[in-house]
Amino acid sequence: MTDGSSIQIEMLLAAAVRDYLLQQPGHAYRISEDDSLRSVCVVASRLVQGLLTNSDGWSRHAWVDDIEPCTAARDSSNGLLLTGLLIWANDTKSGFLMDPLYASIRFSESSPTQLIYEIRFGNADRGLGKCSFGTSQDYPYVPVDNWLFTFVAGE
Repeated sequence: MTDGSSIQIEMLLAAAVRDYLLQQPGHAYRISEDDSLRSVCVVASRLVQGLLTNSDGWSRHAWVDDIEPCTAARDSSNGLLLTGLLIWANDTKSGFLMDPLYASIRFSESSPTQLIYEIRFGNADRGLGKCSFGTSQDYPYVPVDNWLFTFVAGE
């Protein structure tokens, strides 16, 4: 994903992550109610959609809807570690599905606007699309060791 729209999405993600990192910890009662983190998840879901579009194992009919955050932690003054559930659908009949997502997003030391990220999605041991949205999910309490998709960008 190297077209103009991906650059714009990465710029939006950089702004959302920067806003999240600048806020005081413990801002929201529940992680899902943190407006700054919601902004990160909305933009990150758009980035993941673009990354998955041409990936083997991803249907051309599938689309990403959202990311439901599970954990979020600052790993430095310029980095965010996020775990969550990626909400997606493959067609209009089977409803929404959810699969685990891990993201490490940080700013480059050499450029405060360049993002370095590693995004992992889907439990290869379980298979993709085995959990309907709203059903019980054990991630991240039971970690994923074997990811279906891994995307890395930056230094």
